[in-house]
Amino acid sequence: MGDWRDVLALAQGFPEPPLVIVMSRQADDYLWAEALNLGAYDVLTKPLNDTEVFRGLTLAWAHQQKYPAA
Repeated sequence: MGDWRDVLALAQGFPEPPLVIVMSRQADDYLWAEALNLGAYDVLTKPLNDTEVFRGLTLAWAHQQKYPAA
């Protein structure tokens, strides 16, 4: 069984990599720094908050529209 790092590595192998949003119950500063430095788009804290999920997905979608993979 893998973790978010494995998902991120798999996603980066696609010709047009999707943005990866990490979810964790323990989203501390270390996780944020590690995830973003390794290429994740965002980190959301569990339990999920509807407003934060909407914001994160909306910004990720807008980012993909502005910067599509070439």
